[in-house]
Amino acid sequence: MTVSGLFLCTRAEESEERVMKCPNGHGTMPLKTIQKKMLFRDVEIVVAAEVHVCPVCKLEAGTVQQTARLQHSIADAYRKKVGLLTGQQIRELRKKVNSTQEALAAKTGAGIASIKRWEGAQIQTKSMDRVLRKALTGTNPEHDLTGGREFSIPRVKLVLTRFESCLGFKLFKNDKMLFATKYLWYADMTAYRDLGTGMTGATYAALTYGPQLNNYRDLIDAIKEADAEKAEPLTAEEEALIIKICKAFPNEDKVFKAAHREVVWEKAPIGTIILYSRATAIHGI
Repeated sequence: MTVSGLFLCTRAEESEERVMKCPNGHGTMPLKTIQKKMLFRDVEIVVAAEVHVCPVCKLEAGTVQQTARLQHSIADAYRKKVGLLTGQQIRELRKKVNSTQEALAAKTGAGIASIKRWEGAQIQTKSMDRVLRKALTGTNPEHDLTGGREFSIPRVKLVLTRFESCLGFKLFKNDKMLFATKYLWYADMTAYRDLGTGMTGATYAALTYGPQLNNYRDLIDAIKEADAEKAEPLTAEEEALIIKICKAFPNEDKVFKAAHREVVWEKAPIGTIILYSRATAIHGI
Protein backbone atom coordinates (compact mmCIF):
# COMPACT_ATOMS: atom_id res chain seq x y z
CA MET A 1 0.00 0.00 0.00
CA THR A 2 1.10 3.65 -0.39
CA VAL A 3 1.08 6.42 2.20
CA SER A 4 2.23 10.00 1.44
CA GLY A 5 3.59 8.80 -1.90
CA LEU A 6 5.60 5.93 -0.38
CA PHE A 7 5.30 2.18 -0.65
CA LEU A 8 4.49 1.13 2.91
CA CYS A 9 6.10 -2.11 4.01
CA THR A 10 4.42 -3.81 6.96
CA ARG A 11 5.82 -7.36 6.79
CA ALA A 12 7.47 -8.46 10.04
CA GLU A 13 10.71 -9.59 8.37
CA GLU A 14 11.14 -6.10 6.86
CA SER A 15 10.14 -4.11 9.94
CA GLU A 16 13.73 -3.14 10.83
CA GLU A 17 14.18 0.47 9.76
CA ARG A 18 17.74 0.00 8.48
CA VAL A 19 17.06 -3.10 6.35
CA MET A 20 14.51 -3.35 3.56
CA LYS A 21 14.30 -5.44 0.41
CA CYS A 22 12.88 -4.12 -2.86
CA PRO A 23 9.47 -5.75 -3.47
CA ASN A 24 10.41 -5.87 -7.17
CA GLY A 25 13.31 -8.23 -6.45
CA HIS A 26 16.21 -5.76 -6.78
CA GLY A 27 17.78 -6.53 -3.44
CA THR A 28 18.50 -4.24 -0.51
CA MET A 29 17.12 -0.70 -0.57
CA PRO A 30 19.52 1.78 1.09
CA LEU A 31 18.13 4.25 3.63
CA LYS A 32 18.28 7.87 2.43
CA THR A 33 17.02 11.27 3.52
CA ILE A 34 15.40 13.08 0.60
CA GLN A 35 13.54 16.36 0.16
CA LYS A 36 9.97 15.78 -0.97
CA LYS A 37 7.91 18.58 -2.50
CA MET A 38 4.18 17.97 -2.37
CA LEU A 39 0.78 19.62 -2.39
CA PHE A 40 -1.04 19.19 0.92
CA ARG A 41 -4.50 20.73 1.39
CA ASP A 42 -3.80 22.88 -1.69
CA VAL A 43 -0.60 24.25 -0.08
CA GLU A 44 2.83 23.43 -1.51
CA ILE A 45 5.24 22.22 1.15
CA VAL A 46 8.72 20.65 1.29
CA VAL A 47 9.62 18.01 3.89
CA ALA A 48 12.68 15.90 4.65
CA ALA A 49 11.75 12.22 4.42
CA GLU A 50 13.85 9.27 5.62
CA VAL A 51 13.01 6.48 3.17
CA HIS A 52 14.47 3.39 1.58
CA VAL A 53 15.22 3.88 -2.13
CA CYS A 54 15.82 1.09 -4.63
CA PRO A 55 18.94 1.93 -6.69
CA VAL A 56 17.47 0.05 -9.68
CA CYS A 57 13.76 0.93 -9.97
CA LYS A 58 13.93 4.02 -7.71
CA LEU A 59 10.96 2.83 -5.65
CA GLU A 60 10.67 4.72 -2.38
CA ALA A 61 9.48 2.71 0.60
CA GLY A 62 9.12 3.21 4.31
CA THR A 63 8.29 1.24 7.40
CA VAL A 64 5.22 2.04 9.48
CA GLN A 65 7.43 4.04 11.86
CA GLN A 66 9.09 6.02 9.07
CA THR A 67 5.76 6.77 7.44
CA ALA A 68 4.33 7.98 10.75
CA ARG A 69 7.28 10.37 11.13
CA LEU A 70 6.77 11.60 7.57
CA GLN A 71 3.08 12.28 8.22
CA HIS A 72 4.08 14.25 11.31
CA SER A 73 6.60 16.25 9.25
CA ILE A 74 3.96 16.96 6.62
CA ALA A 75 1.50 18.19 9.24
CA ASP A 76 4.06 20.50 10.83
CA ALA A 77 5.33 21.81 7.48
CA TYR A 78 1.75 22.69 6.56
CA ARG A 79 1.11 24.31 9.93
CA LYS A 80 4.22 26.46 9.58
CA LYS A 81 3.24 27.48 6.04
CA VAL A 82 -0.27 28.63 7.01
CA GLY A 83 0.70 30.19 10.35
CA LEU A 84 -0.56 27.57 12.81
CA LEU A 85 1.32 26.39 15.88
CA THR A 86 3.21 23.17 15.18
CA GLY A 87 2.97 20.20 17.50
CA GLN A 88 6.45 20.93 18.86
CA GLN A 89 5.57 24.60 19.44
CA ILE A 90 2.44 23.64 21.37
CA ARG A 91 4.48 21.27 23.56
CA GLU A 92 7.25 23.83 24.13
CA LEU A 93 4.85 26.67 24.95
CA ARG A 94 2.87 24.43 27.29
CA LYS A 95 6.03 23.47 29.18
CA LYS A 96 7.19 27.10 29.23
CA VAL A 97 4.08 28.12 31.15
CA ASN A 98 4.33 24.99 33.34
CA SER A 99 1.02 23.62 32.11
CA THR A 100 0.04 19.98 31.85
CA GLN A 101 -1.98 18.60 28.95
CA GLU A 102 -4.91 18.26 31.34
CA ALA A 103 -4.63 21.92 32.42
CA LEU A 104 -4.40 23.12 28.81
CA ALA A 105 -7.44 21.04 27.90
CA ALA A 106 -9.42 22.63 30.74
CA LYS A 107 -8.27 26.14 29.80
CA THR A 108 -9.20 25.77 26.12
CA GLY A 109 -12.37 23.73 26.56
CA ALA A 110 -10.91 20.95 24.41
CA GLY A 111 -10.58 17.31 25.40
CA ILE A 112 -7.21 16.03 26.55
CA ALA A 113 -7.26 13.62 23.60
CA SER A 114 -7.39 16.63 21.26
CA ILE A 115 -4.43 18.28 23.01
CA LYS A 116 -2.42 15.09 22.60
CA ARG A 117 -3.35 14.85 18.91
CA TRP A 118 -2.47 18.52 18.27
CA GLU A 119 0.91 18.00 19.94
CA GLY A 120 1.29 15.14 17.49
CA ALA A 121 0.36 15.14 13.80
CA GLN A 122 -3.28 16.25 13.85
CA ILE A 123 -3.82 19.77 12.50
CA GLN A 124 -5.93 22.13 14.57
CA THR A 125 -8.40 24.57 13.00
CA LYS A 126 -7.49 28.26 12.75
CA SER A 127 -10.09 29.15 15.35
CA MET A 128 -8.72 26.52 17.75
CA ASP A 129 -5.20 27.72 17.06
CA ARG A 130 -6.19 31.17 18.32
CA VAL A 131 -7.67 29.62 21.46
CA LEU A 132 -4.43 27.70 22.02
CA ARG A 133 -2.32 30.82 21.49
CA LYS A 134 -4.43 32.77 23.95
CA ALA A 135 -4.15 30.01 26.55
CA LEU A 136 -0.41 29.58 26.05
CA THR A 137 0.84 33.11 25.37
CA GLY A 138 -1.95 35.50 26.36
CA THR A 139 -4.21 37.63 24.17
CA ASN A 140 -2.69 40.33 21.99
CA PRO A 141 -4.53 43.48 23.21
CA GLU A 142 -4.28 45.24 19.85
CA HIS A 143 -5.62 42.22 17.97
CA ASP A 144 -8.46 41.99 20.47
CA LEU A 145 -9.61 45.47 19.43
CA THR A 146 -8.97 45.41 15.68
CA GLY A 147 -8.95 41.74 14.68
CA GLY A 148 -5.26 41.90 13.76
CA ARG A 149 -5.76 44.33 10.87
CA GLU A 150 -5.13 48.05 10.49
CA PHE A 151 -8.45 49.91 10.35
CA SER A 152 -9.36 50.86 6.78
CA ILE A 153 -12.44 52.95 5.96
CA PRO A 154 -12.17 52.10 2.22
CA ARG A 155 -12.23 48.41 3.17
CA VAL A 156 -15.30 48.96 5.32
CA LYS A 157 -16.93 50.49 2.25
CA LEU A 158 -15.74 47.59 0.08
CA VAL A 159 -17.14 44.94 2.43
CA LEU A 160 -20.49 46.74 2.72
CA THR A 161 -20.63 47.19 -1.06
CA ARG A 162 -20.09 43.44 -1.48
CA PHE A 163 -22.92 42.80 0.97
CA GLU A 164 -25.25 45.10 -0.95
CA SER A 165 -24.44 43.30 -4.20
CA CYS A 166 -24.94 39.89 -2.59
CA LEU A 167 -28.13 40.79 -0.71
CA GLY A 168 -29.72 42.84 -3.48
CA PHE A 169 -30.65 45.85 -1.33
CA LYS A 170 -29.06 49.02 0.05
CA LEU A 171 -27.56 49.06 3.54
CA PHE A 172 -26.85 52.80 3.81
CA LYS A 173 -30.36 53.91 4.69
CA ASN A 174 -30.06 55.69 8.03
CA ASP A 175 -27.57 57.64 10.10
CA LYS A 176 -26.95 54.79 12.54
CA MET A 177 -26.01 52.09 10.02
CA LEU A 178 -28.13 49.89 12.25
CA PHE A 179 -28.32 46.89 9.92
CA ALA A 180 -25.18 47.55 7.90
CA THR A 181 -23.08 47.26 11.04
CA LYS A 182 -24.58 43.87 11.92
CA TYR A 183 -23.45 42.44 8.58
CA LEU A 184 -20.07 44.14 8.99
CA TRP A 185 -19.68 42.77 12.53
CA TYR A 186 -20.42 39.22 11.40
CA ALA A 187 -17.91 39.62 8.55
CA ASP A 188 -15.14 40.82 10.85
CA MET A 189 -15.79 38.38 13.67
CA THR A 190 -16.18 35.26 11.52
CA ALA A 191 -13.13 36.22 9.43
CA TYR A 192 -11.08 36.53 12.61
CA ARG A 193 -12.47 33.22 13.87
CA ASP A 194 -12.02 31.27 10.64
CA LEU A 195 -9.19 33.05 8.81
CA GLY A 196 -7.14 34.52 11.64
CA THR A 197 -7.67 38.18 10.70
CA GLY A 198 -10.70 40.45 10.59
CA MET A 199 -11.76 42.05 7.30
CA THR A 200 -11.72 45.76 8.14
CA GLY A 201 -9.83 46.45 11.36
CA ALA A 202 -12.97 48.00 12.84
CA THR A 203 -13.59 48.09 16.59
CA TYR A 204 -17.09 47.27 17.87
CA ALA A 205 -18.99 48.34 20.96
CA ALA A 206 -21.89 46.62 22.70
CA LEU A 207 -24.85 49.00 22.56
CA THR A 208 -28.50 48.51 23.50
CA TYR A 209 -29.51 47.79 19.92
CA GLY A 210 -26.72 45.31 19.28
CA PRO A 211 -23.10 45.39 18.11
CA GLN A 212 -22.15 48.77 16.62
CA LEU A 213 -19.07 50.39 15.15
CA ASN A 214 -17.23 52.12 17.94
CA ASN A 215 -17.61 55.92 17.52
CA TYR A 216 -19.86 55.25 14.55
CA ARG A 217 -21.17 58.83 14.49
CA ASP A 218 -17.69 60.05 13.54
CA LEU A 219 -17.28 57.38 10.87
CA ILE A 220 -20.55 57.32 8.92
CA ASP A 221 -19.86 60.22 6.57
CA ALA A 222 -16.31 59.05 5.91
CA ILE A 223 -17.54 55.54 5.09
CA LYS A 224 -20.20 56.85 2.71
CA GLU A 225 -17.65 59.02 0.90
CA ALA A 226 -14.85 56.42 0.83
CA ASP A 227 -13.58 54.94 -2.43
CA ALA A 228 -13.87 51.15 -2.22
CA GLU A 229 -11.46 50.76 -5.14
CA LYS A 230 -8.65 52.06 -2.92
CA ALA A 231 -9.14 49.20 -0.47
CA GLU A 232 -7.10 46.01 -0.34
CA PRO A 233 -9.01 43.49 -2.50
CA LEU A 234 -10.97 40.79 -0.71
CA THR A 235 -9.48 37.31 -0.74
CA ALA A 236 -11.41 34.32 -2.07
CA GLU A 237 -11.91 33.14 1.52
CA GLU A 238 -13.32 36.53 2.55
CA GLU A 239 -15.64 36.58 -0.45
CA ALA A 240 -16.87 33.11 0.49
CA LEU A 241 -17.59 34.23 4.06
CA ILE A 242 -19.61 37.22 2.83
CA ILE A 243 -21.69 34.92 0.64
CA LYS A 244 -22.18 32.55 3.57
CA ILE A 245 -23.40 35.41 5.78
CA CYS A 246 -25.79 36.61 3.06
CA LYS A 247 -27.29 33.13 2.79
CA ALA A 248 -27.69 32.89 6.57
CA PHE A 249 -29.24 36.37 6.86
CA PRO A 250 -30.97 37.25 3.57
CA ASN A 251 -32.77 40.23 5.11
CA GLU A 252 -32.22 42.88 7.78
CA ASP A 253 -34.64 41.36 10.27
CA LYS A 254 -32.74 38.06 10.35
CA VAL A 255 -29.31 39.63 10.86
CA PHE A 256 -30.65 41.99 13.54
CA LYS A 257 -32.28 39.18 15.52
CA ALA A 258 -29.29 36.85 15.08
CA ALA A 259 -26.86 39.46 16.41
CA HIS A 260 -29.04 39.91 19.49
CA ARG A 261 -28.91 36.17 20.16
CA GLU A 262 -25.11 36.07 20.17
CA VAL A 263 -23.70 35.60 23.67
CA VAL A 264 -20.69 37.64 22.53
CA TRP A 265 -22.96 40.70 22.59
CA GLU A 266 -25.25 39.58 25.41
CA LYS A 267 -22.39 39.13 27.90
CA ALA A 268 -20.58 42.36 27.01
CA PRO A 269 -21.65 45.20 29.34
CA ILE A 270 -23.37 48.03 27.45
CA GLY A 271 -20.86 50.56 26.23
CA THR A 272 -17.86 48.22 26.36
CA ILE A 273 -15.77 46.94 23.47
CA ILE A 274 -16.64 43.52 22.01
CA LEU A 275 -13.30 41.71 21.95
CA TYR A 276 -12.29 39.73 18.87
CA SER A 277 -11.03 36.95 21.11
CA ARG A 278 -14.69 36.17 21.78
CA ALA A 279 -15.24 35.42 18.09
CA THR A 280 -14.96 31.68 18.73
CA ALA A 281 -18.33 31.94 20.54
CA ILE A 282 -20.13 33.26 17.44
CA HIS A 283 -22.73 30.62 16.55
CA GLY A 284 -25.00 32.32 13.99
CA ILE A 285 -22.56 31.52 11.17
